Amino acid sequence: MPRVLSSLRMGGRLAKRKFRRDFDFLDEIFHFIDDLLAGDTVDPGSEYAVKLAVEELFTNMVKYNPESRHEVLIELQRLDDRIAVSLTDFDSDRFDIRELDEVRTDRPIEERRPGGLGIHLIKQLMDRIDYEYEGRRSRTTFIKMVE
Repeated sequence: MPRVLSSLRMGGRLAKRKFRRDFDFLDEIFHFIDDLLAGDTVDPGSEYAVKLAVEELFTNMVKYNPESRHEVLIELQRLDDRIAVSLTDFDSDRFDIRELDEVRTDRPIEERRPGGLGIHLIKQLMDRIDYEYEGRRSRTTFIKMVE
């Protein structure tokens, strides 16, 4: 499926694409992100953070909603000072990552319960996280400020 690029009024670029709900599509997702950022001077740390967040959210959608036959929509916006990314899962239960309990990384590993580190990293690395849920459509959007 070809990528779609169009101009935004704010002088940035927008790319949208649906991906099959399958872990094997992660490489295509990373290429999709690379295509949008091609030619930009985005610091490697910010680019890595965006890819990590997309990977974590996408794999959670695949892992925790395996019965869905719908593809996952990923939208990327590159603006002067930020990258905005939305992942939309169709026909899903509500899952707002902002409401999850904080992971206690200050406790010994034996005292922690498994899971949640990926979401914890997203919360630490992103500058803003938004969530919308309506009609079994779950959409998580995050913003990463870039230099």
